[in-house]
Amino acid sequence: MMELGYSDNGRGPKLILGVGIVLAVVTGVAAFLLLSRAQQEAGQTGLQLVPVVTATRQVPARKPIEPDDIEVRHVPIDRTNEQGTFAEPGLVVGRVLAVSILPGQMITANLMASTATGGTFSILGPIETVGPGSQAWRAVSLTVPDDRAVGGLVEPNMTVDIFVTAAVNVPQNLLNGGRYYTDKSTKITYQDVLILAKTGQFYVIRATLPIAEEISHLQAAGNAQFSLALRPAQDIRPVDASKLGATTNLLIRRYGLPIPEVFPPGNGPLPAATSTAAPGSTPTPAASSSPPASPAP
Repeated sequence: MMELGYSDNGRGPKLILGVGIVLAVVTGVAAFLLLSRAQQEAGQTGLQLVPVVTATRQVPARKPIEPDDIEVRHVPIDRTNEQGTFAEPGLVVGRVLAVSILPGQMITANLMASTATGGTFSILGPIETVGPGSQAWRAVSLTVPDDRAVGGLVEPNMTVDIFVTAAVNVPQNLLNGGRYYTDKSTKITYQDVLILAKTGQFYVIRATLPIAEEISHLQAAGNAQFSLALRPAQDIRPVDASKLGATTNLLIRRYGLPIPEVFPPGNGPLPAATSTAAPGSTPTPAASSSPPASPAP
């Protein structure tokens, strides 16, 4: 009688053992993850949530914060937000950042360029510091009507060139020579000036201490007027102003402007009309032997 047998060459127990090991590993990993999540949730359950102002989008440096730039989020309090954060949007709107911030980043006091709440500009740049050898920057204001400020379109963070128009009083000894006369004179005086803020016709600019002193004197003296010329932000080239400047007589010579003459000569009566042209017709102008000069292009 033949006996039937089965031989798996020992592969059956090994397969069962391998499957058991895999199941054990998967079960252990799942248990670890669940336990970690439970511990995390349990740890956060007792933490106090605090409101913090965060950025909703990237905000560049030197730009006043707008209401749409920020939002309030409630996060668990820890060492990153227990100091220097803001709980209300009104505390940061209108203030200027010293550095750029990223979306979702908490806005803290050390990121601000202005030190006081409500400050709308910073005199120093994002990477500038105050030291023994640093420039003494100041903020000083100018009064410039819209017609002399690019129609009032000059805004903060733009750069301008400033023209000064002053009444030049010629000394008596020069007046007697017959060459000079008292008139106003205009010249580009300050170049590549940053506008920090604007309120109506008042423009707050950044200037060194000596320039701020000059501007303050010119405004207090009352014999000078300022004009602003908008400058491309990319153009930081200094202009040689040694040969620039404008007076009325210089413009007359430069462009060949005709000089007004007294008519009729001698302030006598107007000459009688001798034309016999019919009413409503257009008279023909008399020929002139010396046509008026045309201004140069």
